[in-house]
Amino acid sequence: MEKVAVVILNYKVKDRLLSCLHSVQDSNYKDLEIFVVDNNSGDELEQEIKESSVLHFYQSGANLGYTGGNNIGIKAALAAGAAYILVLNPDTLINPDTITLLLSGLKENQAGIVGPKIYFANSQKIWFAGGMMDEANVLGSHRGVNEQDRGQYDTPQEIDYATGAALFVKREVFTEIGLFDERFFLYYEDSDFCKRARMKGFKIFYIPTASLYHANASSTGLGSTLQDYYITRNRLLYAAKFLSIRTQFALFREALRNLGSPIRRRAWLDFVFGRFGGTFVK
Repeated sequence: MEKVAVVILNYKVKDRLLSCLHSVQDSNYKDLEIFVVDNNSGDELEQEIKESSVLHFYQSGANLGYTGGNNIGIKAALAAGAAYILVLNPDTLINPDTITLLLSGLKENQAGIVGPKIYFANSQKIWFAGGMMDEANVLGSHRGVNEQDRGQYDTPQEIDYATGAALFVKREVFTEIGLFDERFFLYYEDSDFCKRARMKGFKIFYIPTASLYHANASSTGLGSTLQDYYITRNRLLYAAKFLSIRTQFALFREALRNLGSPIRRRAWLDFVFGRFGGTFVK
């Protein structure tokens, strides 16, 4: 079997992470190594996890965000010889066959990155059935979000991006394009990573046979000021990296119209002055 590494990042969601970890350990894919990274949560996670031949723990020493924290685990997984890496949110629960099906789906579709069907926790309501990017408005969207699963998204499909909640990546993608761009810190980093992969010729596929459950936004808070800040700033960063001057200008004008919001004004100013990474940590 080919070695699959699972990277899970904790930031103050220890109980959820431990549940996620147990679901990964119950996987029917046995050639696994698990890399847990903690972003200085102060929740004594280290005492709950014991080092073993397949489980490794890393303390970042600071809140490095989704990008910096996961990059620590990805670097360690690559150094350990992983052929594939599953970057997994701590507030997810996978099924025993999820990893096996992601790997087979990746190979069958000759893809570099794949993502599973994701349900809201404890339901059959869809959270993610493939990511599509509206680049004219710099807005990512999930197919099927809030729909009951009736089999309407049961066909594998090439997509614009796979969500960072569960990103299954072939080793060669990392060696070709690098790791997550740490300027994003949080939000739009998955769209950026997948955009860079597609620009290098890697295909990205949604694999509906593989599934998991996700407690959405448990670390950051859905609709929080933190979420508003990073989405506002990082849309501008994504546009600056990849999109036309016309699109950048339209987004810039939109940001100007939102200057009445203190959070969005700060996000706009931080973009303008090149203040990236974890400039707004709640």
